[in-house]
Amino acid sequence: MMFSTTTSRCCAKLHRSAWHAPALVTVACTLLASMTSVTASETQSAERKAAANSQADRPVIGIEHRGPIKVVFQVTGDDMKEGVGKGLFYLRKIYKGYLAAGIHPDQLDIHAVYHGDASDHMLSDEAWNRVRNETGGNPNSEILTELAKLGVSVELCDTRRVANGWAKSDVHPDVKLVSGAYHRIIDLQLRGYAYAKF
Repeated sequence: MMFSTTTSRCCAKLHRSAWHAPALVTVACTLLASMTSVTASETQSAERKAAANSQADRPVIGIEHRGPIKVVFQVTGDDMKEGVGKGLFYLRKIYKGYLAAGIHPDQLDIHAVYHGDASDHMLSDEAWNRVRNETGGNPNSEILTELAKLGVSVELCDTRRVANGWAKSDVHPDVKLVSGAYHRIIDLQLRGYAYAKF
C-alpha cells in the first residue's frame, strides 16, 4: 500500500516511540493509510462530479439555417453499416435529423451522387446477385425506395455503369442516372448546393 507523505511521517514517529510494539504500529499505519486513501478518493470523485456539473449547462450549437437546405453528397465507398450501404444509412439519418430539428421536408433538397466502389449499391436485386455472386438480392433495395419516397435524389454515374457493362435495367428503379459523377457534383455546387462526402 502506498503512503502519503503525511502518513509516512506519522508512521515514522510511531515506530520511533513504540519500538516495543511493532505489530501494533504496523496496523495503525495501515489503518491511517487506508483512511487517507479513502479521503483522497472521495475528494477526487467530488471534484469530477463538480466538473461534470459545470459542463451540464454548456451550450450545443444546433441547426441554424432553417432552409432551404441544398446539399450534394459524393459517395464512393463500398462500406456497409447496419446491413445497408454506409452512404445510404447516413443519408436517411441526416434527413431524419433535419425533420427531428423541425425542418419541414419542403425545405430539404438532398442529392447523393454514387460512383466508384459504391456503384454496386445502386443495382437491382437481380443485377446485385449476378455481380456479387449472391442470392439474397441487394440489401439496399428497401432503403433506396424509402429515400426516393422521402424526396432524396440518389444518382449513379452513367459513365461508371457503362464501364461496368451494366444495362440501364440493371440499376435499381429508384436510382437516377447522371452523365458523369464529377460533372453532376460540380453542376450542383455551382447552383448553390453544399458539398459533403461519405
